[in-house]
Amino acid sequence: MAERDELLTAAARRCLRDLRASAVSIYLHAPESSMLDAVVVAVTLLGVGALDNLSVDDDVYASTVAFRSGNITTRHSMDILGKHPDLAVFTPFPFTTAAVPLSSAQRRFGALTVRWAETFHTLAHGEKDYLAKAGAELSLTLDSLAAAGVCMEPPPVPIVVVPAAPDVDAQGTELPAGGSVPAEAPLLYHLHKLAVQSASVTRTEDAADLALKRVMGAFSARAMAISLVEADRLRVVGAVGCSREFLGALNGLPVSRSTPETEAIARTRQFRYESWEAQVQGRVPVGGSGVTGYSWVVLPLLAEGRAVGVCSLAFDPDDRHARAGEPVLTALSGLLGEAFERTQLHDAQHALAQKLQETLLPRMLPQPAGVLVTSRYVPTTGGIELGGDWYDLISLPDGGLAAVVGDVEGHSTAAAVVMGQLRTAVRAYASEGHDPASVLARTNHLLIDLDTGLFATCCCLWIDADTGAARIADAGHPTPMIRTVGGRYEAEDISTGTALGIEPDPDYQATDLTLEPGTTIALYTNGLSGRDEQPLKEAFESALTASDGELETLGDQLIGAVGPCSTADDTALLLMRFEGRASKVQRQFRQLAIQRRDLQGVHRTRKELREWLRSWSLDSAVDEAELLTSEVVTNALVHGDSDVSVCVRQYPDHIRVEVRDSDPHPARPVTVPRAEDEAEGGRGLLIVSALASGWGNSPSGRGKTVWFELPAEAGSETPH
Repeated sequence: MAERDELLTAAARRCLRDLRASAVSIYLHAPESSMLDAVVVAVTLLGVGALDNLSVDDDVYASTVAFRSGNITTRHSMDILGKHPDLAVFTPFPFTTAAVPLSSAQRRFGALTVRWAETFHTLAHGEKDYLAKAGAELSLTLDSLAAAGVCMEPPPVPIVVVPAAPDVDAQGTELPAGGSVPAEAPLLYHLHKLAVQSASVTRTEDAADLALKRVMGAFSARAMAISLVEADRLRVVGAVGCSREFLGALNGLPVSRSTPETEAIARTRQFRYESWEAQVQGRVPVGGSGVTGYSWVVLPLLAEGRAVGVCSLAFDPDDRHARAGEPVLTALSGLLGEAFERTQLHDAQHALAQKLQETLLPRMLPQPAGVLVTSRYVPTTGGIELGGDWYDLISLPDGGLAAVVGDVEGHSTAAAVVMGQLRTAVRAYASEGHDPASVLARTNHLLIDLDTGLFATCCCLWIDADTGAARIADAGHPTPMIRTVGGRYEAEDISTGTALGIEPDPDYQATDLTLEPGTTIALYTNGLSGRDEQPLKEAFESALTASDGELETLGDQLIGAVGPCSTADDTALLLMRFEGRASKVQRQFRQLAIQRRDLQGVHRTRKELREWLRSWSLDSAVDEAELLTSEVVTNALVHGDSDVSVCVRQYPDHIRVEVRDSDPHPARPVTVPRAEDEAEGGRGLLIVSALASGWGNSPSGRGKTVWFELPAEAGSETPH
């Protein structure tokens, strides 16, 4: 690729010089990509507004139209800004672009694009001929390189250069010298792009990735580390090319300690260190390059006059970028500082909103005999606003079970507060022994009395787990899916009442039905039902087939079909399966609650599990079940930092163990523990994966469920 990039760089610089343009960009189109990406950009100071990436389908850019049509195309700034007005902030002067396609008989490679800082630059006959010839020659070059196996993949960050050396045109007139363009022009181009791209980034992790990619490419740095100040310590948020020892010392470093980074923060100024200075030794891994050390530039990241972090850059000792001018580095310092100040604020707001949202959801659902239960909750990804979706599972005073799902209008703190009030009210009314229709009527009165100006929908399903009798009432909510083993859907024509908070005395009706053993029930909110690609019932059937009916996997399949919500709706899902009369299956069901941080709970779980399995005449399964359960429970207690629930169910040919906690972060199998965390972490899940006949690790609303199954045949017949 070095040969390709040299040829493209030379061509871009010649065009910039000969056509007296402000910028020349050479774009390539990678196979399977929807973008044209710049490989080389030659610029003057008025050309820094040229774009790196263009959507192939955009019909306003000269480059994309030329690429698709195969013709030379011209566009003016008023054409482009009419469709993309946001670009005016970053290119506040008129311009004209002309593009010629780069293609051969075998392939379309991309486009050569020239930009002039003029309102209406009309291509002279000679300029059009020049562009056509340059495009044809460059196309032949690319075709030859591609035939020789040279990769045509664009780089992550384009090569940016200034014009070629002085020359004369065909008439003998001297053309502007490259030396008339400041050497910092390429760096200013990259800073401009970093400012444009970081303006739309909201997460600190994404801002760090963007900065690493752009700054490393712009400055030809050999290593880079970005650290932010948090509670008087530094936290590394991104690094490339640095040694583990350096990053280990930097992460968590008190800002009161004297190091190059803390000095830059304390004094809010840049510092440079030569390769031989002791302060910068050991910062990069020892390799075979023969380089014994690097020069370092340490920049404070400034926002509103204070340092919010620090950026450390390493260069080869003789690299010209290491001598970048003070104004450029000052601009980089402020640009990154403001970006990280904004993303940290957003991260904090998002974390607060997420924590509040999790607090309003059930910590852990009850797991009664005769009914399998799991839940999912996926918030929107469009912002930090709170949603009003909720679900709940309530143990009724008569031994029954109440399943509830609801949705408060809007996305705001007010919607979340009302959601919490309604969930509490429904739980209180249900616990008093009211039927589902009465619960909806009382909740409706409460919402009207609260005078919030918001309405809500809600669906309530009461189940008698001992008989299968069920009652369902609905207040403007999507009808739940209730599917029998034979594939029949029940209660599709239930009476749906008015949404809560609209009418003072609506008439809510309850519908009675009887659940057959094996019936699967899904209560959900609009985030799941509002898809256009496939009717929900068809999606449900597809998910059932893909999951082979396993409930946790079914939940994953349904939520996976939706993905993280980018729409205005959250997704709440409550899944249940009625397995049969509770009194009948009680003998095949055991559960144990373990208090948070009670490590003795692992020992108690092993003891109870042995007794349960032996009472079921499953002595042959004791050893493996005890080992796997110990690993999963230990992982939940140590890393989940929450109460833990263990449920064990016996089936004719297998046993199923479910371990639940209220930590929303999924447990992950790992082969080697992190250096900063010597605990076993998820290594136990590798054992589960190796020994279990089936297992899964599913987020369940506020927490998660790790489950596994083992084949088991009783030594003697077990009563059913």
